[in-house]
Amino acid sequence: AVATIHPPSTIATTAITSPAAIMEEQPPPSVNEKRGEPYNVVCTHITADFDTLASAIGLAKLWTLGIYDEHEEEKDEDDDNVKEADENKDEDDDEDTRGKRIVDGPLPTYVVLPRGAHPDVQRFLSLHKHLFPIRSLKSLPGFSDADLKNNHHHNDHDDRNPQSPYRGLQRVGLVDAQRRDRLGPAEILLPHAKKGVTIVDHHVDAESDIPEAVNYIVEPVGSVSTMIAERLRNAGNARRKHGGFETKVELTEAEATLLALGIHSDTGSLVYDSTTAKDATMLGWAMEMGASQAAIAEHAKPSLSDEQQTVLTQALINVNSTTIRGVTISTVLLSADGFISGLAAVTKDALDLSSSDIFLLAVCYEATRGNRGGGGGKKGKTNGNKHGNDNNNNNNN
Repeated sequence: AVATIHPPSTIATTAITSPAAIMEEQPPPSVNEKRGEPYNVVCTHITADFDTLASAIGLAKLWTLGIYDEHEEEKDEDDDNVKEADENKDEDDDEDTRGKRIVDGPLPTYVVLPRGAHPDVQRFLSLHKHLFPIRSLKSLPGFSDADLKNNHHHNDHDDRNPQSPYRGLQRVGLVDAQRRDRLGPAEILLPHAKKGVTIVDHHVDAESDIPEAVNYIVEPVGSVSTMIAERLRNAGNARRKHGGFETKVELTEAEATLLALGIHSDTGSLVYDSTTAKDATMLGWAMEMGASQAAIAEHAKPSLSDEQQTVLTQALINVNSTTIRGVTISTVLLSADGFISGLAAVTKDALDLSSSDIFLLAVCYEATRGNRGGGGGKKGKTNGNKHGNDNNNNNNN
């Protein structure tokens, strides 16, 4: 009577396909990574799913091209500040001046997954990670293991210090989440972003506890990937110039495929109640941009049945959540007329959509001889699942 969740090792085994390239080999360009050189960082939430990963990659692309979701007045003022700082640098190019300098425009932008990814995302990245600007915290320009360990105890680095690992950090982005505890170890970056923190999310009822956030972008759509895809499309249609050079936004096949997977993931392939017309439009645009159908078929999970979708909806409506030492635990107990198969997929979707770290789902039903759950007339049978983000262990209750 218990739905089975396959362990990560089983999932990984089914993911290994022939090495035939699903997408083109086009790694991101190399950049200057000297300590103190300006750069941006976009963070996924801990245990990244496809939506947070795709939106982080898309936002990083926009920022790499110098396209920021900020007021034009602020951008004009910032451009003047950069010019003034550049003039000062020509006159007095000492370390302290460079440490104070705030830089706008096109900048290298890295994506950080603070605490790993879901098994299905890990499968995708095992084949295609080299196509994206993904870095660990310790591999950011100027960072080391010692810097990270020291910062957990002392968060008072002087960013003007030539030896500070944060000297070049300009912006930090957080996608598909709004709270510090969803950043895990990447939280240490927040106070050092010279241009502040940008939050991009689709959970309109969520509250943020990040005072460093200066730019909130929250829309009632089915996925954050939809929001980012729309900005990429609009940027590609607009004439944008930085430093006299026109910026043209073009997606690689890998980027278009990942955006499509992000939309598929958080909208249940456009069948969830939260799905909007814009989600469908931007999924179609990603396909127009060259998203690989073969890769989508390989990595996108099938839609839930009507019965499973009903359980998911009720689970999200009746969920109880609590946070213990930074870990969000959600629980829900539902009743049903009989055994419901496939609760593993329901629980995983509930985990993703609730932004929880651990999700416990139990469904009680009256077991009879005719039910698959069996039980010979015993009553009060339960089939349930728990899903956890931190260690990717999948167990049955």
